[in-house]
Amino acid sequence: MNKKNKIHIALILLFAFCFFPNYFNAQTKSTEIKIINGKKYYIHKVEKGQSLYAIAKTYEVDINYILAENEEAIEGIKNGQELKIPFEKNLAKPANSIDTNKYVYHKIKKGETIYSISKTYNLNEKQLSIYNPQINKGIKEGEYLIIAEKKTSIKKYDDNGKNNVSTYSLYTVLQGETLTSISKKNNVAITELIKLNPEINDGLKSGQQIKIPTIVRKIADVSIPTSTLNSGYTKSVNEIDSNIFNKPKKNYYNIGLFLPFKLKESELFTVDDLLKSQASFPATQNMALDFYLGFKKAIDSLTSKNFVINISLFDVQENDSVKVEDIFRTEDFKKLDLIFGPLYAGVFKQLSKRAKTLQIPCISPILSQSKILYNNNLVSKVTPSQYTLIESLADFAFDSLAASNNIIVCPTNKDLSYARAFKDRYKENLLKANKSLKDTICQVKNLEGVKSKYVLGKKNVVIVLTNNPVFLQDFITQLSLFADKKDFLLMGFENNISIDNLDQAYFNKLNFHFATAHKLDNSDLKTRDLVKQYQQVYAGDPSEYYFEGFDIATYYFSNLKNEGPNMFINLEKFTYDGILCGFKFYKPDSVTGYENKAVSIFKYSNFKLQKLGWR
Repeated sequence: MNKKNKIHIALILLFAFCFFPNYFNAQTKSTEIKIINGKKYYIHKVEKGQSLYAIAKTYEVDINYILAENEEAIEGIKNGQELKIPFEKNLAKPANSIDTNKYVYHKIKKGETIYSISKTYNLNEKQLSIYNPQINKGIKEGEYLIIAEKKTSIKKYDDNGKNNVSTYSLYTVLQGETLTSISKKNNVAITELIKLNPEINDGLKSGQQIKIPTIVRKIADVSIPTSTLNSGYTKSVNEIDSNIFNKPKKNYYNIGLFLPFKLKESELFTVDDLLKSQASFPATQNMALDFYLGFKKAIDSLTSKNFVINISLFDVQENDSVKVEDIFRTEDFKKLDLIFGPLYAGVFKQLSKRAKTLQIPCISPILSQSKILYNNNLVSKVTPSQYTLIESLADFAFDSLAASNNIIVCPTNKDLSYARAFKDRYKENLLKANKSLKDTICQVKNLEGVKSKYVLGKKNVVIVLTNNPVFLQDFITQLSLFADKKDFLLMGFENNISIDNLDQAYFNKLNFHFATAHKLDNSDLKTRDLVKQYQQVYAGDPSEYYFEGFDIATYYFSNLKNEGPNMFINLEKFTYDGILCGFKFYKPDSVTGYENKAVSIFKYSNFKLQKLGWR
């Protein structure tokens, strides 16, 4: 893309962000300054919608220092509350930092002991001291102790430590929420909420944490499908309720697109610097912008009088967990019908977990890790995992190379899991076909092992599943020499072909096969047409992220347009072969999200890559 055009787009996006919800708004410092106990403070009056994170950024102080000076803020802040903000900048982080996003705290009351606190939360003193080593020197009234990392549930016992009083999950009150809206969202009676949280009789405040009963009815009172009971798997009430998803088809949808535009970082660049031949548009912004442009291109092609998509852009990067927490509290977030991103595992899991409570489906465009799908049936990921690619290679070997001599090369223990995944999948195919498992695949460590297992008169398939470039460079070079006038086929990971100093003639000679989720066919008419349109507008060539954004938006929004929101719990019914990506979703069980299993097999032939279809 032409640099001037990209800068122009970045500036447009930056302008758009100026009109976003109040977590992006500029804030001004208070002019009221007081000296308290010899220390100089700004006196900041909290305004509606402000967060501790935003206030800390405004005054350029560590958020924990504000909490240290205003301990009541640990329970949340409210409109009109006055906070003491240290006047000095760059103060050292307080020794007893409080991270309310990560931990559950207990404020020590008069007369409480380590023993009584431990018993209240069903902990022993050793467990309590792991997070609070200072308690070995004693505790004081008013201090805060870490009870646990924030988890799904906490059990609290009575003073005798015998009877289970309550089992609950912690819920953070969002701005504008009421007891009625929270009770409906969590399927809990208001009387149950008040019983577990007597303090809420005095009213709710934004950021306040309250307890939501995990079990408020007997399992017998809940209608559970017979198929679920027969599976031997028992669900909790909350788990069953969270899997109910039935939203009406609409003509208008609000979409959240969470990408690392790094707009504040972009402000550090000048237009003149970027236009110099030595300067290039930053890689992360380049990726985010190209993805957005392809995404928007697809939406524009699907938009009609009866189908309108409103895109809200969120500039979220890898370490923006606090910023994401602020986004959760906005009305704009609660109005979203669908979320794409963020592109980083930590903040994606954080966001998708909160979105699940509002029944907002989340799509991961780039992450390949399967762990982001666990316990969230409204999540889907477009990029298959490494193990899905390996299984596809095993399927191809079984289907198309059945009479071959298969040799897996596993140079280090780090690669054992890859080798095991390939063999297990191959064995599954053998079992389904009622074939013998004996001596199906042999495993070696190096080229000498391959030579010892070579079988004359058979096609010898060498499967190298490692990402070690030093080993691969030497191994593939030597294998090519050994394979002269012999029948060999090499399988491996796609990135093998980009290893420095490896002649592409080796891959051609060895008929190299690999599995991939993304491969562009530049000869395709639709691909050429999109490239031409992009060049006309931006005076440059699109990256793969442009086509990825285009394919993802085309798949999800064309199905949303035809089927409505309930498509998100039936993704396995909809397949699609896009320009760059295929879509073929798989869901292992009722509480796990969807993984895309659409994988293409390619091979080197006559110094060109030939697509053998997608599986």
